[in-house]
Amino acid sequence: MAFIAQTPLVPIDVGLISDDFDIRAITTADLVVAGIALVAGMVLAYLAKRALRRVLNGIDNMPILAGDVIARIVSYAILTLAVSVALEALGVSFGLIGSVLLLIVVLVVLAARPLLQDLGAGLIIQLRRPFHVGDQIVIEGVEATVEEVSARTVRTVTVDGRRVHFPNRAVLAGAITNLTSEGGRLTTFVVGVAYHTDLDRAVEVIVEAIESVPAVFADPPPMAFVQNFADSTIEIACRFWHAPEIQAEWVARDEAMRSVKRSFNEHGITIAFPQRVLWSQPTGS
Repeated sequence: MAFIAQTPLVPIDVGLISDDFDIRAITTADLVVAGIALVAGMVLAYLAKRALRRVLNGIDNMPILAGDVIARIVSYAILTLAVSVALEALGVSFGLIGSVLLLIVVLVVLAARPLLQDLGAGLIIQLRRPFHVGDQIVIEGVEATVEEVSARTVRTVTVDGRRVHFPNRAVLAGAITNLTSEGGRLTTFVVGVAYHTDLDRAVEVIVEAIESVPAVFADPPPMAFVQNFADSTIEIACRFWHAPEIQAEWVARDEAMRSVKRSFNEHGITIAFPQRVLWSQPTGS
């Protein structure tokens, strides 16, 4: 028959002299009981949170946030109870007052965890400086200008006038694209020409047309490359550098595409469109 040896291990000495605590040596059985209590408490807390959240959110006029908060507090209470049982098994007895104080400490620590994470992430952002106030960045697919980096959030304003606050921990955990840090950006658009087009001439016309646009940088110079033979067109990629701001990209792209279209019209180059050829065969009598 398997049994758990009651061999004393390392004794606990918390350095406190109080009648509220019962300190004794820890045995292997104590460790097993404490571990079971913790695991059972975590499982029970998880299941209770899910069930209570489902019940509360199903109540009419119950705010979803309120249901989530209540379910979370109940799960924290169950975890605290599990910790108390585990400590009891290890010979540390807190009593009723101690258990209540432990619950309060757990709630405070868990409630403050996001704040502490934001504070730490904000410090790292300040040290690494992936962007500065005034930079235009992309975070979680949102293009915006940085207004402020505070202890908790990165405050931004989008090009369409929306103010977005990103938690520092979310900023640090995801990809940050700084659009304006390098002083210029490369933009590409594709134009399709008909299959009978002289490609050398078309590329030359495209480059000259884009070079004439004031919003396009002369250095590095614009480029054009034959990219793909599509179903009804030969695709040419047009690449050019411009100022890094978001609106500057819109202006440069618009002016470059207009200039290419005007030059194509002047030189008789056709911008292809989808075509379908139908073949018919007479049927025999």
